[in-house]
Amino acid sequence: MSKTYQEVVNTFEAACNAHLAINAFAEGSIDYLDASSQNIKYPYIFLRPLTSPGINLNTNGVSGTRTLTFEMYSLDIPKLSTASPLKIKSDTEQYIYDLISYFNLGNGQQTEFITLQNITPVDEAFNDRAYGWVAVLNYTDAYVLDYCAFPDL
Repeated sequence: MSKTYQEVVNTFEAACNAHLAINAFAEGSIDYLDASSQNIKYPYIFLRPLTSPGINLNTNGVSGTRTLTFEMYSLDIPKLSTASPLKIKSDTEQYIYDLISYFNLGNGQQTEFITLQNITPVDEAFNDRAYGWVAVLNYTDAYVLDYCAFPDL
């Protein structure tokens, strides 16, 4: 059985909760990121869904793969006025790779994986003046259509 969208997001959240350095996780639209960043414990991961290909069915039209595309913001703010934005960007980049490894090398690796399209630096963004990266990720899992679960009257 393929994961629902909520289960996919919950897996991202579980990965963040298991990571020793990440203190907060949220998902939503970009306007929520700016509004929610005010009371967040950093380092912070924010997952924003983007336009996605969805299900790519194979020739039998019954199964294939589903791909969901996300922007994942990996952000932190300097703790002291002398803290280095360079160090923050270095750490927050590593958090992205750590989370990818959770999917690609962890318990679900036989049925789901993440590919990285690109990362872009974030400098003094949002109201907290956060530093870090935004990564564009593709989450892909195996998918089988299930007519037996079709809700009908």
